[in-house]
Amino acid sequence: MQDPRISLNKLGEYMTAPTPSRRKRIVSDQQTPQPFIAARYKDAREAIVDFVVSGMSDRAGLLSVASRLRKSREGSEFAINDRIASADAIESFIEAVGDIDLGDCIAVSMPGTTSQGMTVSGVYVSVRPDIYLRNWVTGEIEGALKLHFPKTSPLTSAGAEYVATAMRVYMELEKGNSHVDHRKCYVVDVPTSSVTVAPKAHVRKMKDIEAACEEIAIRWFSGSAAA
Repeated sequence: MQDPRISLNKLGEYMTAPTPSRRKRIVSDQQTPQPFIAARYKDAREAIVDFVVSGMSDRAGLLSVASRLRKSREGSEFAINDRIASADAIESFIEAVGDIDLGDCIAVSMPGTTSQGMTVSGVYVSVRPDIYLRNWVTGEIEGALKLHFPKTSPLTSAGAEYVATAMRVYMELEKGNSHVDHRKCYVVDVPTSSVTVAPKAHVRKMKDIEAACEEIAIRWFSGSAAA
């Protein structure tokens, strides 16, 4: 059995899951991830990242991408439906743009193959920000942006704060970036067009995350997650 692991967005959902059965299902899904789920929203993610990296000025261009995706009928039924979902996601993201301020930073993306995560209480948390925000003068990383897409499991504001907090700690402690500004640690729940930043005080939230990861590790090895 592989060591316990969970994606950061799923950890955010786990933190605020309303029932024990939902938490059990989240861990089970992380143990046996489905490739088709991981591949969803690829078109939307790429288009949104390109839009932010280019300065978030060409909204018409981003909308034209959504239009092309919606009209295309190539490929399988899954591929068609995924493009439609990506188009919906792009249009929802545009409604959130006003709450994202790049300030004196430039946005840079990381290769999709780059491993970006940290171990918390014995659980590897895959952080993988979609975009890093670098000061355009000093080059220092000051923040990051992470996207969350699924309509069926939107992040609550509390869950998004946990995600933003963990992303901030990852950049500060794991990557050694000393100029991180919590106000520039963005989490965007795309379906609801909601933008959340990391809270200034983060110690208590990280303790909550550590406790949750301890619980995840217990479920992972007990076999109850898959029950």
